[in-house]
Amino acid sequence: MQSAGPGGPAVAPGAEEAALARVVAAAPVLAELADWAGLAAFVPVPGDWVVLVADVRGSRAAVRAGRYRDVNTVGAACVVAAANACASEDFPFSFGGDGACVVLPPGMARRTAQEWSRLQGLARRRFGLELRSGQVPVQALRARGADLRIARQPSGAGIPLTLFGGGGLALAERLVKGAAEAPPSADDDGAPRVDGLECRWNDVPSGRGSVVTLLVAPRPGQVEALRPVLLALQHLLPGAMPVRRDNLPLSWPPRQLGAESALKAPGGLTWRLRHAAGLGLSLLAATVVRATRGRPGSAAARYLASLLQAVDHVRYDDVLRAVLDLDPVQARSLEGLLQRLHAEGRLDYGLHHSDRVHMTCFVRTLSRHLHFVDGGDGGYFEAALRLDACRAAVGAPTGGVGNG
Repeated sequence: MQSAGPGGPAVAPGAEEAALARVVAAAPVLAELADWAGLAAFVPVPGDWVVLVADVRGSRAAVRAGRYRDVNTVGAACVVAAANACASEDFPFSFGGDGACVVLPPGMARRTAQEWSRLQGLARRRFGLELRSGQVPVQALRARGADLRIARQPSGAGIPLTLFGGGGLALAERLVKGAAEAPPSADDDGAPRVDGLECRWNDVPSGRGSVVTLLVAPRPGQVEALRPVLLALQHLLPGAMPVRRDNLPLSWPPRQLGAESALKAPGGLTWRLRHAAGLGLSLLAATVVRATRGRPGSAAARYLASLLQAVDHVRYDDVLRAVLDLDPVQARSLEGLLQRLHAEGRLDYGLHHSDRVHMTCFVRTLSRHLHFVDGGDGGYFEAALRLDACRAAVGAPTGGVGNG
C-alpha cells in the first residue's frame, strides 16, 4: 500500500484521459438489478491503475454527536475534488457516507491525492475532522488474491455510476484503514477545489414509514447470494425510492449550507459573504421552484424530474448499498429475507432505520448532476456497525465499509 501523495513517472498529457475513457466505455451498462449478482459482464481494471480511499477517522463519535451532515459533506467532497482534479466526472468512484473510493490511472491518481491532501487540511481546520486517505495499486490487490472489475449503472442525469466486483475495492479499504497514518503533506494547507458540491436540500422525510439504509456483503464465493436480494429490491422499486416528487422538501434555509461554505471559503469575512450569498441565491431558487414546479416544461419541473433520476440510492461496490423508503410490511419482508440468507451462510448484512434521508449534491449543470443520499443520523455508518457485528458473530473479517 502507498500513502496518498505526489510522485511517480510522468505520463504524456492526454494519454491517461484517453485510457480512462476507453476502459469506462468498455464497461457494460447493467440496467437490471439482478444482473449485478454475476461478475461475467464486469470488465477488469488495468493493473497499473490505483485505488484511492478516503474516510473520516472517528466518524462514529462525530455522527453520535449529531454531526452527520459535516461527515457526509466531507465524504462527498472527496468525489467532487477528484472530479475537479481529473477535469471529468466520468471515472469509477463510490461514495460511502463518511468517505469515498476512486479508481484512476497513476497520473490522475496523483492529482487527486494532492486535492485530497488539501481537503484533509481544510477538514481538520474547519470541522475538526480527520480525513484519512491512502492508495493501493490494482496489481497489489490482485497479488493478494482479489480482483477489481467494473460495470455501470444507467445514468439518469449525466454523471455515471460505477459497479465494482471482485473483492478488490473492499480489500483496498481494509488495507488503507489498517495502515499507519501518513504524516501531513505539505499540500494540506492549500484550498481544495470543490466547486460543484451543492448542499441546498434539507432532509427528505420518509413518506412510507421508515427509511432503511442497507449494507449486504456476500460471503466469499457467494456473490450469487445477492440475486434474491436484488430481485426483492427490483420488486420494491420505484415505489421505494427515498426521494420522490411527493416528499422532496422545499423548506428554507438549507441547513447544511454552512458546511458547504466552510469548504469553499477560507473563513472570516470571505466565509460570511459567501454564506450570505448562498442563502440569498437558495431563497431565490426555492421561491422560483415553488412557483413553477407544476408547470410542464418549466426549468424547475425539468430539473426536478432529472433530479429524481439521478439519486445515488442503490449501488454495488463489493457490498450492496441501498437507501429505501419502505412501509412496515415491506421492511419486515426484506429483513426476513436477509435473515434467512444469513442463516444459510450466504451473506452478512447491516440495516438501519431512520425517519428521513440526508442528501448531498454534485451539480455541474441543470442537466448534469448527481445526488448522494444517506439515511438520517448516519445511516450507512450505523448499518456498517451492524454489518461488522453480523460478521464478527461468524468470525468473518470486519471493517472497510465506512464506519470510521
